[in-house]
Amino acid sequence: MSEITVRKARREDCKAIRALIQNIILQELADFQKIDGPQFDSKALERDGFDGQPLYLCNVATSNEKIIGYALFYYVYSSWCGKSMCLEDIYVTPDFRGKRVGSMLVKAVAKEAVENGCHKLDFVVLNWNPAQEFYRRLGAVDATVKYQGHCYRFSEGDLRKIASDCE
Repeated sequence: MSEITVRKARREDCKAIRALIQNIILQELADFQKIDGPQFDSKALERDGFDGQPLYLCNVATSNEKIIGYALFYYVYSSWCGKSMCLEDIYVTPDFRGKRVGSMLVKAVAKEAVENGCHKLDFVVLNWNPAQEFYRRLGAVDATVKYQGHCYRFSEGDLRKIASDCE
């Protein structure tokens, strides 16, 4: 087994990250949930993560210089505690699951959060996802249960309708 490393993503990693998102993660989710896959390309990932003020940060896990996983995250601001972080997505290819790669990725995100004064790290895990146990082992709590809140979303169509009513 070759050495596995975690590092900050670079612009040239965007095609590999996008391939993981398209072909593995979101397509698996799309098939399970009967929804369309991702609606963006690697150029959008490059623009949004590396041009101007980045909208997200990303770490990649590599083995023999091949990307085998990633964690995509970003800063948010909480009216309760201030600077915070949100973990949008984490993925490890099937061949490397159970080899502590996921833990390495989560720990790297946690380190970034702590070093930058964040007070919490939030993320969403779908009900059917067995990774919930992985997060619990790392110390995560189910905020839906503990804080009795619900995650809501306006889709793009909803946003357009709401915005059209704005004066």
